[in-house]
Amino acid sequence: MSQLFGALPISQSGLDAMQTWIDTTGGNIANMNDQAPLTQGVYQQQTPVFAPITTPAGQGEGVAVTGIALGPAAGEVVYDPTSPDANAQGLVREPSIDMGTQLVQLVQAENAYQANTVAVKRAEQAYQSALTLGS
Repeated sequence: MSQLFGALPISQSGLDAMQTWIDTTGGNIANMNDQAPLTQGVYQQQTPVFAPITTPAGQGEGVAVTGIALGPAAGEVVYDPTSPDANAQGLVREPSIDMGTQLVQLVQAENAYQANTVAVKRAEQAYQSALTLGS
């Protein structure tokens, strides 16, 4: 019975981790067109770092976000003479963020979030069934 009740915290850790991934990916997409002068750094892509949560015996108990990895602050130098941040040559810095990669990661995070939601619902149904066994 203890394994049955372990499903909720495991799925909850997955929900929390995937929410972090969704949030960081959304931030990356929202800031991918930011610009800065060449003398400054730009928005750095954020990627959550995941690690398994295990018992001392090595049994899995979920996932944790152990940090946020940052992309390069130097970004990419692009030509945009219309930017207020452009230098005399029309150059500015933009973040090194690929929209396609971010959208794929967003879909992966949403699918994993949805899977954890289904696991929570199934565990809840199993708990309800267990409570009615003695009735």
